[in-house]
Amino acid sequence: MREIPFSADRLVNALLNLPKEKNLCLLDSCGANHLDSHLLIAGFNPIEILEINETDAEKTLEILNEKLSPENLPAIFTISYDFGLKLENIEPRPKEFSNFDEPDVFLSLFDVLIIPDYNTNKSYLTGNENKFDEAEQTIFNSATSANSVNSANSKIFSNFTEEKYLAAIEQIKERIRRGDTYQTNLTQQIRARLPESLSPAEIFRRLRKNNPAPFASFLQRKNDTVISASPERFFSIAERGMRNAERSTNNKWIIATSPIKGTRPRGKTIAEDLRLKNELINSEKDRAENVMIVDLLRNDIGRICQFGSVTVEKLCDLEQHPTLFHLVSTVSGELRKEISFSDIIKAVFPCGSITGAPKIRTMRIIDEIETAPRGLSMGAIGYSIQNSKFKIQNSENTTLDSRLLTLDSFDLSVAIRTMVVRGNEAIFNVGGGIVIDSIPEKEYEETLVKAKALLNSINADAEDLKDKPQ
Repeated sequence: MREIPFSADRLVNALLNLPKEKNLCLLDSCGANHLDSHLLIAGFNPIEILEINETDAEKTLEILNEKLSPENLPAIFTISYDFGLKLENIEPRPKEFSNFDEPDVFLSLFDVLIIPDYNTNKSYLTGNENKFDEAEQTIFNSATSANSVNSANSKIFSNFTEEKYLAAIEQIKERIRRGDTYQTNLTQQIRARLPESLSPAEIFRRLRKNNPAPFASFLQRKNDTVISASPERFFSIAERGMRNAERSTNNKWIIATSPIKGTRPRGKTIAEDLRLKNELINSEKDRAENVMIVDLLRNDIGRICQFGSVTVEKLCDLEQHPTLFHLVSTVSGELRKEISFSDIIKAVFPCGSITGAPKIRTMRIIDEIETAPRGLSMGAIGYSIQNSKFKIQNSENTTLDSRLLTLDSFDLSVAIRTMVVRGNEAIFNVGGGIVIDSIPEKEYEETLVKAKALLNSINADAEDLKDKPQ
C-alpha cells in the first residue's frame, strides 16, 4: 500500500484524461456518504478483460465463480438485464427497436487499484507494489486541468411516444386486473445522437458535478463506455464479527439490499421542495410499491440466507438527491455457509425493484410490452475485492473501510440512470413501477424526471422526447 498526494477530485480528472486504450474502470461514491459508500475505486491497464456471451447461463456463472474467487485479482464488472432472461429460461420476443450488442457480463481484473477515501481525504495505491511507481507517474502525467466544453445539443429519441407509453401502462393495469402481476416496472429507452465535441469523460464530469450519486461509474469497455449515476445499491456482502486479516469461522457474512421505490422531483423553491418531500413521505401508493418490492427481496435473499436471519433494517426511508427524492428500504440476511457468487446471482438477479412482482411472471410481461432490449440498463455494476493484498490499512494496522474492503467483499449497484456510449450514440432506459392505481400521465412524467440528470449532461431536454418516436 502507498499513500499518494491526490484528492479524489484531482484523481478523477487525471484518470478521465487517460487514453481509452488504458481501459479505465472507475466506481465513485462522489462523497455522497450514502449507505456507507465513501470510496472511489479505480483501475487502469487491466490484467484481463472478458466479455461473456454464453448461450448457456450456467456456463457464464461458472466463469464468474472462477474469476471472482478469493484467489483471484479484484474485478470490476457489469451484468446485463437480459442475462436475467437467460437465467430464467425466458426466450426474448423479437423487438421493434435494436440495441447495442451488450455482453451478458463484462469483467476487468486489476493487479493495482487506486482508492481515495472521502472520509479521510487520503488516497492510496494498493496491490502489486512493483507497479506503484509506474501507476503513480501515469496519474501525475494525466493530472491536467479539464476545461468544460460548451458543445452543441444532442438529438434524442425514444422507443415510445408519450401516447404509446400511456397505452402500455393501460396494458399492464389490465394484466394486474387479471392477476398476472401486482406491479410491473415499465421503461422507455432513450437514444441520443451526441455532438462530436462531447466526450464520455465530459459527460461523466458533468454528472459528477451536478448530480453526485453514491454509485457512479465510468467504465471503458472494448467497444463502448458505461456512464452511471445510480443512486441504488443492488446488494453488498460484508463480514460482521472479528476484523482479522484471516477469515474467522465465527464471523457472519451479511448480504444487504436497498431497493428504491417512490420518486418525486426536487422543488424549485424551499416551499415547493418541502411540499414534494411531504407528498412522497405520505403517499400510500408509493409506500405500497416499496413494501411490495421489500417482500419480493426478502423472499429472494431468503433462498440463500440462514433461516430466520432475514430482517428489514429500514423501511421507506426518505433519501434526498440533487434532482430527486426517493423512498429507500434495506433488507439484510446472514448468508448460508458455502454459498457461491453464482448462487447469489441465481437467487436475486435481476433486482426486483426494476422488474416488479411476482418477478419471473412480470419479467415475461415486460418482455412482451417493451419494444427494445434493455441491455445494461436495469442490470448491475459492481466490484469484487477478496485478496488480502488489496486491503487498505492505516498506521494503526486496522482497515480504513472494514465494511467494504474486507475479504470476500462484493458491492453492486442497480444500473439505473446508466448510459452506454458507443461512437456518437448513447442509450439509456428510464421507467417506474406500475400498479393498479397508477395514473398513466404521472407515471410518464416520472420517467422524464428520472431522465433529467442524464439529459442535462448531454445537452438535451426531456420535452424533445414527447411524440417523437425513434
